[in-house]
Amino acid sequence: MRSLSAVAALLVSAPLLSGCARGGETTGSAGTSQDVEVALEVENHNWSDIVIYLVRGGSSHRLGMVTALSTRRFVFPFRHLGSSGNNRLRAYPIGGGNDFTSEDVLIQPGQWIKWTLEGDLSRSSLAVY
Repeated sequence: MRSLSAVAALLVSAPLLSGCARGGETTGSAGTSQDVEVALEVENHNWSDIVIYLVRGGSSHRLGMVTALSTRRFVFPFRHLGSSGNNRLRAYPIGGGNDFTSEDVLIQPGQWIKWTLEGDLSRSSLAVY
């Protein structure tokens, strides 16, 4: 009789214990931080069209172009940012002039970047929200 109740207890508790073993799975639509997208809004006060690059270490990734005196929004995967914190933005004016590279950009999933480019690119400002 004792072994029968032990077997019954085991049968009842087995599904409960197997449910506890699933703690590592990610559920829901949020996904991992690598799946999150980062938004970059570039406000161009410069008279030149400007090509925007994401610079990580020694490599550059072209995000797109912002025409003169306009604003454009770019979106890229969070995984494009390196974990080392050496992420910068580069503005390259079409038709000449000196390019400009921002300071390091530190960003967490869910944040976005606003980069305001001035006529003198060295006076540009960057903010993370």
